[in-house]
Amino acid sequence: MKYIGAAYILWLAFHIAVSRPEENCVEKSASFTKGFFLQFVNVKIYLFGITALTGYITDFSTSFGVLFLFELVIATIGTIATTTWIGVGLLIQRAYQKYYRPINIILSFILLECIYGMLK
Repeated sequence: MKYIGAAYILWLAFHIAVSRPEENCVEKSASFTKGFFLQFVNVKIYLFGITALTGYITDFSTSFGVLFLFELVIATIGTIATTTWIGVGLLIQRAYQKYYRPINIILSFILLECIYGMLK
């Protein structure tokens, strides 16, 4: 499995190195509604919530009110993180479009270093 993973990462590194941003970028049909409903099938969100609650909260309390309160806190933190991710992406978008080649090469070398670390 390690070698299959390394081959996949190598494939990703190659495609990142040779990729370029789209010049005539037509807006995709993404919408708030599609993104909202997509979150209900996002397994990572369920695993994050379960792990956070069982790893940190249920050792201290199992009452419904406490669990619900902390799930709201976790959802708020997730919303703030997603909003930050979007904001930073918008801020660096112009710089990436201008310097995409060196950025992609650096990212590809980082992936190659990950392969080296896996196979070492």
